[in-house]
Amino acid sequence: MKDSSLDEYATTDTERHFPMPAIYLLIAFGLGALVSMQPAINAQIAARLGGPLFAAVCSITISLVMVTAAWATFGRVGPQWSKLLTLPWWTLIGGAAGALFVLIALVIVPKLGVAMFFVCVVLGQLLGAAYLDHIGAFGMEMRTLSWSRVLGIALVIVGVAVTQVGSWLEA
Repeated sequence: MKDSSLDEYATTDTERHFPMPAIYLLIAFGLGALVSMQPAINAQIAARLGGPLFAAVCSITISLVMVTAAWATFGRVGPQWSKLLTLPWWTLIGGAAGALFVLIALVIVPKLGVAMFFVCVVLGQLLGAAYLDHIGAFGMEMRTLSWSRVLGIALVIVGVAVTQVGSWLEA
């Protein structure tokens, strides 16, 4: 689904033709840096308070509180609870993926390290995203797999290999 409302934020002709305003890229970059801390912090919670399941509950509870506060503060339209049961089954994947990410990261990050964990996560995300874009999954606009996307993913694969080989050589 293309968001045509982005045009209202464009102030120059160049911005109107460039689909991602720079502020969105900066916010995504900052969020990526912030999210990189999550598994290491959650692993510390697990180590100090009794295991990965309790740490996951703590993390997800904090997420629930923050999202609920944002919804209460900024939500413009109330929930349409009557439509909840009409959602396709696959809409539950988002929440399940978030919970699995938190749980699995708690176990794997202490073994792989934060950097290697995220290199692998990003590779998985890129491969999955390229496929989902290519087929137009979940109602999103179909975007064919271009040579530049394939090259970008190949570079990440090389990055995974270089990072792993470097870890082996240093050990």
